[in-house]
Amino acid sequence: PDIWNQKQWEEFKEKYPWLDCRDRKLGEYARINIVNSRETRHLSCLMSGATTVLKQSGNESRNIKLASLGIKVKKHVDSKAQGIVHKIQDQRKVNVLGKTIEAISGVVDQATEAVFRTAYYLGKNNRPFSNHESLTELQEHSGVNMGYSATGIVNHIAKEMWKNVVKSLASSSSKLAVLIDESTPLNRKATLIVYLKASAEGESPIFVFLDLVELEDQRAEGIASALFECLRNAGFTDSYLQENWVSFVSGGVSVMLGRNSGVVTRLCSKYPQLFTWHCMNHRLELAVADAIDEVTIVNHFKAFMEKLHNIYRQSNKNEREFNEASAEVGSQILRLGRILDVRWVASSFRTVQAVWVSFGAFYKHFENASSDLAARLASPESLCDLALMYDVLYELANLSQELQAHSMTIPRTEHLVKRTTRVLASFKDSPGDKCEEALKAKDLGEFKSITLKPNPKLNCINVGQLLQNPVNNIEKHLSNRDDLLAALSILDSSRWSSNPSIRHGKEKVKRLCRRFSVNTEQAINGIRNCVENPNSEPEDLKPLMVCMQTFPCRTAECERGFSLMNNIATIIHPLMSNHLSNLLTLN
Repeated sequence: PDIWNQKQWEEFKEKYPWLDCRDRKLGEYARINIVNSRETRHLSCLMSGATTVLKQSGNESRNIKLASLGIKVKKHVDSKAQGIVHKIQDQRKVNVLGKTIEAISGVVDQATEAVFRTAYYLGKNNRPFSNHESLTELQEHSGVNMGYSATGIVNHIAKEMWKNVVKSLASSSSKLAVLIDESTPLNRKATLIVYLKASAEGESPIFVFLDLVELEDQRAEGIASALFECLRNAGFTDSYLQENWVSFVSGGVSVMLGRNSGVVTRLCSKYPQLFTWHCMNHRLELAVADAIDEVTIVNHFKAFMEKLHNIYRQSNKNEREFNEASAEVGSQILRLGRILDVRWVASSFRTVQAVWVSFGAFYKHFENASSDLAARLASPESLCDLALMYDVLYELANLSQELQAHSMTIPRTEHLVKRTTRVLASFKDSPGDKCEEALKAKDLGEFKSITLKPNPKLNCINVGQLLQNPVNNIEKHLSNRDDLLAALSILDSSRWSSNPSIRHGKEKVKRLCRRFSVNTEQAINGIRNCVENPNSEPEDLKPLMVCMQTFPCRTAECERGFSLMNNIATIIHPLMSNHLSNLLTLN
């Protein structure tokens, strides 16, 4: 104001920090909105973005004006409006409303987190949803606010998990492989299980469960339609699949692999770039089954093993007596299953192994229970057959187990298969470990303190025929006419010559890149860098390498998925495919 000098203004400003001056007029220019406040409606302060202006008196002397202005300032300081304004300003500074909302939100988040963790626990550990109520009551007694259904929460978690997976794959344009298998689970409905193998953000490809689909139509057209719908529902667009779906693997039933109208044919008509593959483990089983069918004398061995299985698996009395005999001779007890009629060859090996390990216990029991079986078991013919089947099935079981490794690739599969056939062929010239042990026992006339007596009614298995037939059938069933296998070999530097050309593998790399939509120029630069430095891992070659690693060679994940599904789909869980699918996603 005109009556104040600079020093007076500074003194008043220091004493009253809220005081302001505009156009030489004192006032409190507070921008505060107070809505519908009955108490402040008539206060001497303009409450909606306005100002409180303190005017000096008119014609009085300077001293009177100074006194009058001081009184007005003091009156304003003591006014009710001034108190309310400053109270609101203080609350705004400490953000009372924001902190209140944040606190309420925190309470809600804690309750949501608690109930989600409870539902996730049920799904992850295959517990019945009926446990959710008792668990929530327990936590409510502990002071936690809860109140959502376990089914809804599990479904929500599974859907959110899949949204993130699909978003990650789509954003990184990851190459995709699809694995399917069909089965009839506990609910007696034909069900298709779908798995994916993909790489997220350039990492090593992994297997991921996608969905369980109840099949209304088990013909090729129905299965193909169900698979297309499953992929669409998951969020994969047709343009993404055209660009990034590179491989499809299934079992060997005719509806899948039929050349004229099978599922594979229908998929390839829509996605020509697709590389299709018949499960390698299933091919191995077919090869072994064909080999056994051709060597008819093996049927006698199979019938003998089947008789052992029936004796002990269908009678608790026989099993108890066998356990007592095992304890007497100090023999290890292994589970006795069926032989040469199950999906995985490893199961047949475990049965033969059980008889070999528990040979003394079997003979001890048969001495009292069945003299005919005891005489057959203690013959050198049966012992040599058992040893031969042990050696052969041991190698095939090892191959089957190795093929189920998560990191298995098609080139590695081809190498393992060829190695196993060479091992089997070598048994014709040099007996395996168990055969060698059996031959020594035959010469001594004793095995595990049991006297061996020849049985003229028995004919030994033809060693050469049994060993050659699996080799021939494995090579026949595991062969693949697709030139992709030859092209893939270029990525294995161990197969290169000692001094390859700088253009080595260019055409094969170009063929792979064109087929699977990989940057050709980048891949060629990568293979050239690899030729120059064989021990290096060029970054330019990584996209093509990851693409090739995406190709699965078997459907073992589908088998594991069905096994897990059967554990979940009991009377404690509803047998509805959408709930089972969400539970499998959590697991």
